[in-house]
Amino acid sequence: MTTRTISLVKGGHKYIFRYSSGCEDEVVDEIMRLAEDPRSDLDWLDAATLSFQITQYAAEDCANTLNAGQHQIE
Repeated sequence: MTTRTISLVKGGHKYIFRYSSGCEDEVVDEIMRLAEDPRSDLDWLDAATLSFQITQYAAEDCANTLNAGQHQIE
């Protein structure tokens, strides 16, 4: 299982999220919770940016899995 790290720098703060592949939904849920919380500096644009990073990693994982499967067929 791969551990992923995404981050965002905003207003002098650095937000770092680490998660295992397969746990993307839980991380997105937590980011959304932070974006909804008025005490948090994260807004919906930040949430979209972080979610995009998660999507990029997930797409990379899918492509790697497909490529590994193609090599096994050949």
